[in-house]
Amino acid sequence: MIVTELTNQDRADWDAYVRAALGGLPQHLSAWREVLEATYGYRTRYLLARDETRNQSDGPASSIMGVMPLFLVPSFLTGRTLSTMPGGLCADDDTVAQALIARATEIADACNARRLVVQDGRTAWTLPTAKTSAQHEAWLVDVHGTEDELSGRLHRNIRRQIRMAEKNGLTARIDRTGETADDFYAVLSRFTHQSGTPVFGRSFVANVVKYLAGHYNIVTVYHEDKPVGSYFQLEMAETVYGVWGATLHEYLNLRPVYLAYWEILADANRHGFTCVDMGRSPAESNASKFKRQWGGESVPIFQQTISLNGAQDASVTERTQSDGRLRSFMQIWPHIPFPVAQFLGPKLRRHVPFA
Repeated sequence: MIVTELTNQDRADWDAYVRAALGGLPQHLSAWREVLEATYGYRTRYLLARDETRNQSDGPASSIMGVMPLFLVPSFLTGRTLSTMPGGLCADDDTVAQALIARATEIADACNARRLVVQDGRTAWTLPTAKTSAQHEAWLVDVHGTEDELSGRLHRNIRRQIRMAEKNGLTARIDRTGETADDFYAVLSRFTHQSGTPVFGRSFVANVVKYLAGHYNIVTVYHEDKPVGSYFQLEMAETVYGVWGATLHEYLNLRPVYLAYWEILADANRHGFTCVDMGRSPAESNASKFKRQWGGESVPIFQQTISLNGAQDASVTERTQSDGRLRSFMQIWPHIPFPVAQFLGPKLRRHVPFA
């Protein structure tokens, strides 16, 4: 087995492996390299493990055993960090994962990074030097069968809430062209300001739409032509993956979240997908409890952190939760004028792009 770095000649093989691999996620796709470089100017290191002794009768992708998309965050807020994309690494087994981690650790050391983070992985790899936590989960909902059968599997209270949203005059639009990206960003930026979290910039959304064309959808809920809720999903293989979403607080009583989630599920069903991954939420949080109502199955999401160069041995999540300055910041942020928050937010998010 050899570990090399992604070249343009490898991209089709890389993406073919990710789409076919049991642990492959949309965030593992090579297009994210352009998104990160174009939006933040990050240095990226996309690692590729191959077994050149394998029979390549099915094409060069059949020799790939694992991939690890990495980017370097030179942050004065969190310390220089070498991180995977959300989704961590994708590998055939622990042996391959450890080989990728070993090479990533060498790169992190050479970059004087304080930590190597395997972020939001669906597998807890056997990494003796890593601190592993599982404080988040995702809910996977089966959407096979007809749309009527899908609706019938929902709890009657969920169906009632969807009808209430429709009676309240809410409508939903599903977009795969990027036409509603501005509406999505308008809702998300207002919601994150209300919640005390800096938002990423419009350029980030524009680059996702550009480089992942054909692999996403945006579901937006409107009240009298005003966008009041919007959710961004990625699509790969047989699954639709929720990645970002928000609803304006002042419209929650109209039930826009219920209509949005139903449209996400129904649209996935109509397009032949078999599963909707509702995305990451803190375990036992209100968001996670809401997703549980839709009849899915929960899976843990892992953070694995290797501390380097004298950094404290703590996961990113634990450092965030224990940082009193951050809690104070989140309390202050909603009181910053919205235009100022929109200007400052993307600059701050460069230090924590997927927080």
